[in-house]
Amino acid sequence: MLKKIYGALNMFRSVVIIAALGWMVVLCFIQVVLRYFTSADLRPFPWGDELIRLPSIWVAFLAASIGVREGSHLNVEYFVNRILPPQGIAFLKKSTLIMVLVCVAILIWYGIAQTLLNVASTLQNIDISMGWFYAAIPAGCAYIFLDYFLILLYGYHPFTKKNSEA
Repeated sequence: MLKKIYGALNMFRSVVIIAALGWMVVLCFIQVVLRYFTSADLRPFPWGDELIRLPSIWVAFLAASIGVREGSHLNVEYFVNRILPPQGIAFLKKSTLIMVLVCVAILIWYGIAQTLLNVASTLQNIDISMGWFYAAIPAGCAYIFLDYFLILLYGYHPFTKKNSEA
C-alpha cells in the first residue's frame, strides 16, 4: 500500500518537474527570440521573466526531495566512518535525521504561513498570486520530509532506484 501511495506521489512530482522545466525552456526561448531576433515592433512579454522564475522555484524544491531519495546530497560518511565506532555511527545518523526532520517541519510550518500571508499579493506584470511562489516551500519540504522519514523508519530509502532493482 505504501509503495502505491509513494509511487503516485512520485509520479505527480515527476510530472510537475518535467512540465515546469518544459515551460521554462519554451518560454525562455520565446523571450530570447523576441528580444534579439525580431524587429523593433515585437518585444518580449513583460510577464515572461516572472513566469520563468515561478517554475524554477518549484523545480528546485521538488527536485531536492529526489536528491534525498537517491542519497545524492552532500554527506560526510567517509570521515564519520573513520572516527566513530559502528554504534556511534548509527546514533549519529538517527539523531541527524531527527534534527533534519525537525528543521524541515519548521520550514513546512513557516512556508504555509508565508504562503497564506502572500495569497492576496500579486505579481507586478500579471495577475497571479505571490502565494504560488511561496507554496513551493511547504510542498517541496513535504516531499523532503516524507523521504527523510522513510529513511529514518527503514534505515535506508525503500523506494530508490538502487533498492527497487535489487
